[in-house]
Amino acid sequence: MHSTRVVAVLTLVVGLAHCFPWDIVVGGDKQLHFYYNGTLTHTEEIPSATRITSVTYDPVHYRVLFTDVNYPNMTIYSFDLSTRKTQSLLTKKTDHKYVRVVYDPVTQLLVWKIRRNIYTFSINPASSDKAVDGNLLVTMDNYCRDIAVDSCGGYIYWITEANIERARLDGSEREVIVDSTVYLRFSLAIDQLTQRIYWIDSIYLNGGYELSIKSANFNGKNQTTIYISKTTSYEYASSLAISKDFIYWQNLNEVGTWQLPKDSSEHVARKLYSISSLRDYDYHRVATNYTIQEQIEAIQSCEALQNLIPNNLKPEPTASICQNYCLEGNCSVAEEGPTCSCKAGYSGERCEVSACHKHCLNGGVCSLNKEVEPVCQCTAGYDGERCEYSICNEYCLQGNCSVDVDGLPKCSCKTGYSGERCEINACHDYCLHDGICSLNEENKRVCQCTAGYDGERCDISICNEYCVQGNCSVGADGLLKCSCTTGYSGVRCEENACHKYCLNGGVCSLNEEDEPACQCTAGYDGGRCEVSANKDSSCDAGNSGQGSISACHQFCLNNGVCSLNEASEPVCQCTADYEGERCEVSVNKDLCCPKVTTVTVTLSQGGQSTCASTVV
Repeated sequence: MHSTRVVAVLTLVVGLAHCFPWDIVVGGDKQLHFYYNGTLTHTEEIPSATRITSVTYDPVHYRVLFTDVNYPNMTIYSFDLSTRKTQSLLTKKTDHKYVRVVYDPVTQLLVWKIRRNIYTFSINPASSDKAVDGNLLVTMDNYCRDIAVDSCGGYIYWITEANIERARLDGSEREVIVDSTVYLRFSLAIDQLTQRIYWIDSIYLNGGYELSIKSANFNGKNQTTIYISKTTSYEYASSLAISKDFIYWQNLNEVGTWQLPKDSSEHVARKLYSISSLRDYDYHRVATNYTIQEQIEAIQSCEALQNLIPNNLKPEPTASICQNYCLEGNCSVAEEGPTCSCKAGYSGERCEVSACHKHCLNGGVCSLNKEVEPVCQCTAGYDGERCEYSICNEYCLQGNCSVDVDGLPKCSCKTGYSGERCEINACHDYCLHDGICSLNEENKRVCQCTAGYDGERCDISICNEYCVQGNCSVGADGLLKCSCTTGYSGVRCEENACHKYCLNGGVCSLNEEDEPACQCTAGYDGGRCEVSANKDSSCDAGNSGQGSISACHQFCLNNGVCSLNEASEPVCQCTADYEGERCEVSVNKDLCCPKVTTVTVTLSQGGQSTCASTVV
């Protein structure tokens, strides 16, 4: 059986001797263009194609595999280089034109991506998988840019704008191996010869764009940048492909395919040719003639690919199967194959996992201490055992935080705030009595006062001293109102109920009904002390004899105060300048006798009064 396979392969090789030479194939819309040393050697028309979106190469069966999108269908074809025949391998409905296909010759799996999904389909006739339109392998959160297969390790890799991830070909052991975020991440490739992955990043930096090709171990470690292109306009790049000696990609701005030597220290890329139809950065239409012998000539441990090479084409074995097998440890050979004894701080089947793997966050640099424990040297602005804390986190209370040259947090405060952490509000406690503070166009504090207050800081009560005898308040209409204390009235409570109420020296007070009442002095009577006790209403009435008679009426002269004794007889209390029964005699007597007016009051039996006067 094995000898038959060797004969078939040799026959195929002989057939290829009459075929055109090529080292790179580029897909057009309906053509496959084959180049050798930068020169077009053959163009193959594909009549059944509508738009070729992806190209890959099967070095075991010497065929080019490509996808063609003709809405609503996507078809994966093979083009046999020996017979130049095209065969449809799978057709699937799709609503998306960006379809990328890769091939694993070990498992004979077609692997392709559409949007956020990765599918597989076996083209091995002996496979028990009978799915007619493929099996869903992985679903991701973000849009999938590109995929690649590690046939030796049995992994599928994929790339998004945020991460590079991988999983086994059955979807298990999924993990993120590169988690740096960039402006856009384009394309991905695997190289068994160098045991590395390659990808294209684009970032916006210092007013321009920087496109770079980066490389890392299969586990994402030991990242290096091998090519940088800086432009003022945005660059689109895709279709990253690897050969034994070169890296290829397509630049959509300059519409061409570029070549870069893998081992070049100058990192100078060369433009090979231009194809006008290649105007979409999510197409992957470049593949290389990279034989399995070339891929694993230095990897004796890749038994899966070794078994695909005919014995007469296999390279001579190296001195040891352990060569380059254990990445960080010592190798020994057992019955089941090579095994590794890892160095302190490393683990994994091939000692490929460092204790530092994903230990330091936010760009921190990890190293192993004397106890072989991972320790982190954090980048500026981060702290913590794993650099997990941003020193700016919640540092600036009202502003933006940055890290100064000393690695300390520094705040740029919002308008209206100050202080080391922007913790001081310019309006804090500025407006009194619940006034509302704000900043005007000149960033000066102004107050909107509540009802009843005025002033620059609402510090003046408009009620102050407004109500003379009462409490002041502000009505809904904004006007001042007074609630007067008992005994006062008026708009400002300025009117005392007792004011000028009691006449003739009477003393006013409020009664139980809060009404004014008078306590009259001697010689006066009435509700307001308006009636003199000396008054005789009959005499005032012109001796008409009407009304009551008071014995004290005009009895005491010269401001003397009259009162009645126990016998109801009038008695006078004279001022200091007068004396006499009726205060009629001046204390300061002189030669001239004063005039004395005598009023005689007699009562008749009928109660009528008779008035008489005598002048002395």
